[in-house]
Amino acid sequence: MPTNPGSSARASAPSAPACIAAGEKTLMRRRFRTSAVAAFLTAAALTPATPSWAQETTPPTINVATLSPSAPTGQNNWYTGPVTLNVSGTDDVGIAKFQYSLNGGAAYIDVPVEGAPTSATASAVITQEGNTSVRYRAVDTAGNVAAFRSVSVRIDTRAPAASYPAITDGHVGHVATLIPTRTDPTPGSGGVAVLNMYLDGKLVPPLPVQTSDLSLGVHTLAVHLSDAASSSAKYTQTFIVTTSFADVGTLITRFVTAGSVPAEVGAALQAKVDQAKALADAGSANRATQVLNGFVSVAGRIPPGSARSTLVGDARYLIDQLNDRLAPEPATGLKSEPAEGPKFIPDPVLAPLPHKPDADYNVLIFSKTTGFRHDHIPHTVAAIQKLGIANNFNVDVYDPQLPTVTLPTSPFLSLDTLKQYDTIVFESNVGHPGPLNATTEQPNFEAYMKQGGGYVGIHGAADSFEVGTWPWYGDLAGGFFTNHPNGQNGFGQCGSCIHAEVVTEDKTHPATAHLPARWMTVDELYNFDRNMRADVHTLLSLNEDSYQRSLNSGNAATTPLRLMNGDHPIAWCQNWGGGKAFSNILGHFRTLYYDDAFMQIILGGIETTADRRDANCSSYRETNLLIEADRAAGLLTADAADAADAALDIARDSYLATNYTTAIPALNSIVALANDNASGDAAARSELARQARELREWMQNLNR
Repeated sequence: MPTNPGSSARASAPSAPACIAAGEKTLMRRRFRTSAVAAFLTAAALTPATPSWAQETTPPTINVATLSPSAPTGQNNWYTGPVTLNVSGTDDVGIAKFQYSLNGGAAYIDVPVEGAPTSATASAVITQEGNTSVRYRAVDTAGNVAAFRSVSVRIDTRAPAASYPAITDGHVGHVATLIPTRTDPTPGSGGVAVLNMYLDGKLVPPLPVQTSDLSLGVHTLAVHLSDAASSSAKYTQTFIVTTSFADVGTLITRFVTAGSVPAEVGAALQAKVDQAKALADAGSANRATQVLNGFVSVAGRIPPGSARSTLVGDARYLIDQLNDRLAPEPATGLKSEPAEGPKFIPDPVLAPLPHKPDADYNVLIFSKTTGFRHDHIPHTVAAIQKLGIANNFNVDVYDPQLPTVTLPTSPFLSLDTLKQYDTIVFESNVGHPGPLNATTEQPNFEAYMKQGGGYVGIHGAADSFEVGTWPWYGDLAGGFFTNHPNGQNGFGQCGSCIHAEVVTEDKTHPATAHLPARWMTVDELYNFDRNMRADVHTLLSLNEDSYQRSLNSGNAATTPLRLMNGDHPIAWCQNWGGGKAFSNILGHFRTLYYDDAFMQIILGGIETTADRRDANCSSYRETNLLIEADRAAGLLTADAADAADAALDIARDSYLATNYTTAIPALNSIVALANDNASGDAAARSELARQARELREWMQNLNR
């Protein structure tokens, strides 16, 4: 059956309402697309394009900063003026600024960078006083912040200050103690040291000043101070010492206690003082004056000396005061002025000395350490090399910690190698355990000395080897170090140094002949495990009174240091172990090695232990050992040995008591005994006589 097109079209075509609905939907879709595109275009027009660096999240790279000046201008790594902090960094998108903080990051200070370069530098001047940990960082143009680095900047531009609390309005009584209060402005470097002290213009040890040691009237007391940074100033206090009835009473008690005023005289003087004071308080100046004149008469019964002159002077002052006859007072007060601090001495550049084939002799410096290492060692080596050039001896060095100058292997490994040297300088070779191997090196050194070798010990050589581990060495050195007083960093490169007076006991030795009888040094002062005076030939000693109350050692001004009970050898020589030994325990402070007088001490030790110059280094121990060895060998009869021992004991005890006139006859008796054929072997007697004569010569020199 044929298809009816008409009916077919009617079936597929929508009705009129359906056509209208479909057209509206199409229109709505077109309108939606148009509005969406418009919205997109509008949004695009309002939002700027996002650059590639907006996605950068990597912080800048900050380099290690440098400081200008590069080396501290003061001591102990302190600057004495402003410091420039130099920073640098890199970043792919550019560095906008650097920042630094002086308060641990609580606040940062901007240092802008122009042009936002990818590699930038900047500087900032730091003036904050004290020890500041300066944080620094970089910020890039995207706002990324680098992790901070830090550098320590120590600045101290202000000198320490001094004051005297005991002085009031320029006046102080006659029984006061003057101890300067030393302060370093906060925040400062601290460690204030009294570099020098002057009483009435005279250089004196920095000790408390007892006004009872001063005359009544005007005085000046000056202290030259320096802190750890070496900021320095001098303070001069002008003051007037006065007295009172109470002061006189205190002085009487002190003098009686000291034994300089008899007790009965002291009682009579005190009665006069009490009577005069009562009359003065009652307004009877004339009668008080009469009593004080009587006081002067009683004081005349005191033996002449400082006690009598002090008490008489005080009584006359009180008389003048009662009668308004005191002289007009000068101006007083505290004056300050700039002063130079300690100088910095850099380490020398060391190199081996070329060997001279025509040199007079050879010296080995041994400065290897296995413990604390003294910073003066390079300076000592350079100074002895200088002595070698000037005095025609070769100098070798063994110290693996000085690679530019050391021998490649230890010369102590071979006795034959050691025998090439006429003397060996043990230079602060501190070690616990010691720097010489007990099996492979110590026996060779003992054999070297037994065959006539030489030993020079400087400073820390007395701190080599543990006490008790090598007794032979302790006897050679003279004694082992135990401790030393503390000091102040204000000395610069010697924080353990203090002043001390050195006594030259024997001026006949080439090492000490140039020195005055007493002289001042600044050094680290060792105490020892023994008093070696009876065993060695003392050349120099310390006057412990000159530093036992040092202003530079903790609270020693009020609590005295514990030292060596008043007898303190510090340099000596001896004949020991078959060779010659010399020890100078001074020498911690590097400045000493630039002092000609000090280096002459070292040269004298080198020349005498190398057998190039003669020296009397006799000791009571040496002679005692000789007598006992000869007794054991039958070279002296038992009676002769007993008599020699007894005489030697008398001489030694007399020497220790500084009674040299008694020592001399005892030594003469040993010489006489040794000259008696009946006493034993001729050679043994000859050596005993020689040693006794040397001891006698030593005592005679001391007696002069």
